[in-house]
Amino acid sequence: MTTPRSPWITTTEAAQRLGVKRATLYAYVSRGLLRSERRPGQQESLFDRAQVEAMASATRAVGTPQSVLRFRTVATAVSSQVEGELRYRGVPLDDAVDAGSVERVAGLVLGSVAPQHFSDADLPLTRMPRLTEATRPAARALVRLPLERRVPVAVQLLAASDAFAGDTDPERVRAAAPGVVAGAVALAAGARARAGSTLEPLADLTLAALGGEPAPHASEVVGVLLVALLDHGLTASTVAARVAASTRAGLHDCLVAAYAAMAGPLHGSAPVAAHALLADADASGSSGPSGSSGAAAGSDASDAVARALRTHGVVPGFGHFLYPDGDPRAEVVLDRVRRLPGAGPVVERVEALAAVVAERTGALPNIDLASAAALHALGLPAAAGEVLFQVARSFGVAAHVVEEYAEEPLRWRGRDPSA
Repeated sequence: MTTPRSPWITTTEAAQRLGVKRATLYAYVSRGLLRSERRPGQQESLFDRAQVEAMASATRAVGTPQSVLRFRTVATAVSSQVEGELRYRGVPLDDAVDAGSVERVAGLVLGSVAPQHFSDADLPLTRMPRLTEATRPAARALVRLPLERRVPVAVQLLAASDAFAGDTDPERVRAAAPGVVAGAVALAAGARARAGSTLEPLADLTLAALGGEPAPHASEVVGVLLVALLDHGLTASTVAARVAASTRAGLHDCLVAAYAAMAGPLHGSAPVAAHALLADADASGSSGPSGSSGAAAGSDASDAVARALRTHGVVPGFGHFLYPDGDPRAEVVLDRVRRLPGAGPVVERVEALAAVVAERTGALPNIDLASAAALHALGLPAAAGEVLFQVARSFGVAAHVVEEYAEEPLRWRGRDPSA
């Protein structure tokens, strides 16, 4: 059975559907064109879905093509971006980071833990899924694959070992997701965990999978970065997963569909270009005598920004259309990077680049630059940025898959606009 759709949508969803700013929505309400309600405990005003749909259809410019897809709207409760703030099921990112556990916030994102209880909820231990005899040789060979290919292949190996990988029951998918993600990371790290054994915390497992040296400070930075990347709404990868889920594919296959979209340089592998920018801006004098590094760092940063603009037309790691006043994810991650022992030179390069970019384009650092800065500070390769994205976003993807199972199947069917 499918869950009936609510006749109400949030302010964020209504603004996205109409392609207008929130202030414009409120102007429509004051003019009597739309109806909204504010309910106790609700973070945003609610708008009448039918009215918004009617307005969206009526305001289509004459002669422009119809929507390529046949569904009316796509709404999600997993995360939202409200006035420059990222929230997971209504919980601000800063509060999620303060919870101090990737697993805890992942439970919130998955919908396994209620927002009002997530900070002190007891979570079940994550256990290693079973591998079959046929998949074990391939699992042992995972460490010979390119770093960014290991988690997707590991998920497929777990699917091949699970007779119920095609299960679409929402509660069982929610319960299975932490083990699938952590198990895939453990395999990517070359761990020899037995089926059913308790796995290490995800931040530690991920650091090991990336080849990092175990250290409390390093695990903390990796954990904060994972939390900051858990979900970001209806992005390319979550839409890819939802398309797969609409065919009633199982969780593992939906995750792999998402990983394919993440592989693009404009999405999950975007930190790779930002990593190169930071390396390009590495000032030869940044570790020299006090007083000599600032000018050198500024000069190298200017050259790096100029090269990036010539090559890409933009500066990788800067700017985000949802956060014109600054990406909150970058802020929390860079705050932890600054606390890392020995991270001073990396922080100097970030600040030098930010100063040049602010002057030239006005753009501010985004999560890609923060991710790249964390990798440099931890001595990890550029490809680790895509892996961190894969691991973290897997939980958001799983949550979107659960949502999609409640919708009509095969709703993402395209159509010929000229027909």
